[in-house]
Amino acid sequence: MRLLILFLVCSIGLCYASDSYAQKTLISIDVHNQRVEDILKEIEEQSDFDFFFNNKHVDLNRRVSISVDRSNIFSVLKEVFAGTNVRYSVLDKKIILSVEVQSPQQEKKMIVSGIISDVQGEPVIGASIQEKGVVGKGTVSDLDGKFKLTVASDAILVISYIGFQSLEVKVGNRTNLSVVLKEDHQLLDEVVVIGYGTMEKRAVTSSITSISSKDLVTGMGGSTIATALKGKISGMNVSETSSPNASASFQLRGVASINASSSPLIVIDGIPGGDLRSISQEDIQSIDVLKDASAGAIYGTRAAGGVILVTTKKAKEGPITLSYTGELSTEQVSRRPQVLDRDAFVRFGVGTDLGASTDWYGELLNEGALSQRHVVNLSGGGHTAKIYATIMAQDQKGIAIGDNRKDYSGRINANFNLLDDLLEIGLHTEYREAHRDQRSSSSYFDMALKMNPTEHVYDSTSETGYNVLVGGSEYYNPLAEVMLKQADNVDKWLKADATVKLNLPAGFSAQATLGWEDRQYQQTHYTSALHRTSLNGSYKGRGFHAYSKTVNVSFEPTINFMRVFADDHTVSAVAGYSYWENNSENFNMTNYDFPVDGVGAWDMGTGSWLSDGKAAMSSHKYPRERLISFFGRANYSYKDRYMLTGSVRHEGSSKFGKNHRWGTFWAVSGGWRISNEAFLRDVSFLDDLKVRVGYGVTGNNNFSAGASTAMYSSNSMWPYNGTWITSYGPARNVNYDLHWEKKAELNVGLDYAFLNNRLFGKFDIYKRRVSGMLYNINVPNPPAVYETTTMNYGNLENTGWEFEIGGVPVKTRNFNWTTTMRLSHSSSKITSLWGNNTYQDRVGFPSPGTNGSAGRIEAGTKIGSYYIWKYAGITDNGRWLLYDKNDNVILSDKKTYDDKRYIGNAIPALMVSWDHTFTYKNLSLGINLRSWIDFDVFNTINMYYGLSEVAGQNVLRNAYIDNRHIKEVKQLCDYWLEDGTFLKIDAISLGYSLNMKKWQKYIDKIDLYLTVRNVACFTKYSGLNPEVNVNGLDPGYEWFNNIYPETRRYTFGMKIQF
Repeated sequence: MRLLILFLVCSIGLCYASDSYAQKTLISIDVHNQRVEDILKEIEEQSDFDFFFNNKHVDLNRRVSISVDRSNIFSVLKEVFAGTNVRYSVLDKKIILSVEVQSPQQEKKMIVSGIISDVQGEPVIGASIQEKGVVGKGTVSDLDGKFKLTVASDAILVISYIGFQSLEVKVGNRTNLSVVLKEDHQLLDEVVVIGYGTMEKRAVTSSITSISSKDLVTGMGGSTIATALKGKISGMNVSETSSPNASASFQLRGVASINASSSPLIVIDGIPGGDLRSISQEDIQSIDVLKDASAGAIYGTRAAGGVILVTTKKAKEGPITLSYTGELSTEQVSRRPQVLDRDAFVRFGVGTDLGASTDWYGELLNEGALSQRHVVNLSGGGHTAKIYATIMAQDQKGIAIGDNRKDYSGRINANFNLLDDLLEIGLHTEYREAHRDQRSSSSYFDMALKMNPTEHVYDSTSETGYNVLVGGSEYYNPLAEVMLKQADNVDKWLKADATVKLNLPAGFSAQATLGWEDRQYQQTHYTSALHRTSLNGSYKGRGFHAYSKTVNVSFEPTINFMRVFADDHTVSAVAGYSYWENNSENFNMTNYDFPVDGVGAWDMGTGSWLSDGKAAMSSHKYPRERLISFFGRANYSYKDRYMLTGSVRHEGSSKFGKNHRWGTFWAVSGGWRISNEAFLRDVSFLDDLKVRVGYGVTGNNNFSAGASTAMYSSNSMWPYNGTWITSYGPARNVNYDLHWEKKAELNVGLDYAFLNNRLFGKFDIYKRRVSGMLYNINVPNPPAVYETTTMNYGNLENTGWEFEIGGVPVKTRNFNWTTTMRLSHSSSKITSLWGNNTYQDRVGFPSPGTNGSAGRIEAGTKIGSYYIWKYAGITDNGRWLLYDKNDNVILSDKKTYDDKRYIGNAIPALMVSWDHTFTYKNLSLGINLRSWIDFDVFNTINMYYGLSEVAGQNVLRNAYIDNRHIKEVKQLCDYWLEDGTFLKIDAISLGYSLNMKKWQKYIDKIDLYLTVRNVACFTKYSGLNPEVNVNGLDPGYEWFNNIYPETRRYTFGMKIQF
């Protein structure tokens, strides 16, 4: 952390090194009647300064007498050019001499005052008023929109404010001005990131959604920025828990593969393969999501699940600015399972009364704990050097005891312009360290549901202080389980990239980007000698260490071209080469039975199992993975009316054998801006109407290496000369004919904007086919060494649509209301399978009981259907009735596997999000709603804990209410399916902005905000959370053994801008 701070300070100093050098460099000159030219040469000899000037403007033969001893350059030049019209400016170590042609009119100064307002007459606070052409001459408007400035009588004022069109005003002979700023409706002029470049939003011909940092709700918390992204991108689903150590899963437009990854590719500042866990929300400038294949094809094999492009902030030209953000948060459980309390447990005779009254679920909670977060940001610089730097520290307390996380991070983004902007250099460096306390587990909350509420938590006679229950893994004290062990994990990310860009004539530019990322993960675990598992295993403690390291390297040079021909034809293109390499390795060791507990896992050699030969140690180096690509894209636009884009990427992967190592992925898309046609130009309420059509092909190689190339490992032990020796053999079956999994997608879209951009949105409809899906297929053994081989297994199809509408329904002087609604629908199905596996059963249900599996994939099946028995009722004596395959009612013990059928749908028919922002003067209110409509959830909590016919455990109250008539053990049928339709208030955020310039000069503004996350959920679903994971092949289950508490989070935050 100290090195990071030192690096930060040093880097910031680079931006202002010129002023520091000029102040500290001392000059001594004592001459009489000497030429100016000779004096300038003497200064250059005594220092590193160089002079630049026009001989016609500076009289070098003018003679000067000067005597200075150890003076800075400013004092020396003041004497040299005293009484002349020569002006000087110091830029870096360069001194530029110029002349000011003065006239009586120019010398005349005047005081101008005025008021800045918007079109409704509301004062604009903090507007910038600058005298054009005069550096550093300006002011800002106060709380009443008023300003006062001394300027030349012929001055031109440049007036600007964020969200408004800049305005130039000639002063003339006026001393009092009234200026009205118009809002900058730049909806169509926004720039989006498209991969290897940017493009104006109006020229985009693919399905791309862009959000800026201001669209993300502040104070949302969560383990990553994924929490703030929920509902912001139509067609993208984010699944995560409330744990500070959780990771989020993303899915765009349904399932993209069976075996290979379906997650979108993360690209951070142009470097592919990023991790959203390493990014702070304050550092984000924009997030651009490439949804369809025509947009993502330029990323080739890693774009099958879409692409998420994250662009971090960079400094703006100007003086260094400082800001501080601080947050304080706390959480509470939003919905708890209703199990029998002590009295009901005893009354119904569920188990033995042991005398206590224990809320086991509550014992595991850490409600009311305070989390804190602090962010400091510095930004600014001159035209030649700008720097953006952030330091962040946070301490997150999870709702579960033993689930905490501390983060420390720093980021430096620097930009340099050299050689009169001929050369540009951009640097990004980030370090993040996450210290995770991961003693807790969702399985402990499962145990809390089982526990006898009359069981004691604590035992004063035990050395531990806890009632440690031994004897097995089906019944134990979950709090003791947490408190008597250590599970410390440390994540470290170090990322850096550098881009060098050369701006060439005729619209050409060339650049190269080198990226490097080092990820390290260290685990230190220790289980006490007094822990249940130690007592059961008759050893005194267990120690475990693990370390893994991953290094990613990328290099991407490109040549870019952009030019407008004859004012009507705009052509842009990019061509490049991409190299990406991944190297990973890990090591771990385990030992048992230590002489003392206090040292924990930090004296591994003293455990007796090492000397007994029972300790474990392993290490592994993963195969090096490489991707090499050649790519290009061209864009053409005619009069901003007809647009065409084409891209191609030829890519090779080291994961495939030599016969199928290379693949070609391409895309073409076009757009027609109908609103620019003559027959629509006179439609006053129409601002934009554009039709888009795109088709593209992407690949997928996101599977483990070795499926298509030979790998060897120590896979067995053989006796040799009386001893056992390790033998090496194939690590897995090799399929040399394995080829790329490909996704082809057609997307048709419509963009629209009306009423001066007060109503806007878009509509997309898509269909995609995934062919040659990769899957592990059962094969004869022998001749194969192993039972499964990875093959190109079958085809998958996705269809769906997305609709967005936004607007500004109310806009008055003091009050504004903006709103955006997003709706989406997607459906995925298996269209064909081949080989000797015509189907595969999935989603096996765990013990107790032999319930079988509830999912199946085969040709024609829809992803999200449950493959279970159909419920027919309950007999008078409490026995299950089911339907057989002929729809006859049978007793459950008569059922056969052939009686199972596809029932229900776990994928919502409609996903909706609706955001509202209300502003009144300096007050703002944000409300974010989200809804899933018409889908099923398999409530396994009710299934496993909702029946009274269980032994040795507690149950839900529902076992003696809705399910009281059932007298048999659970059956795998649609009785447990429930409608999961819900409406959630995701967040309510209240903010107030206080302009501080009126009272003092150091603080510009203070923003205060209060955010409540997961405010309320309206649903008829009886489980804990209807928003179950619907990503992947097995959606729609709320698992009883994975029920980390859903929380409501309260955050108070303050941002101070200096």
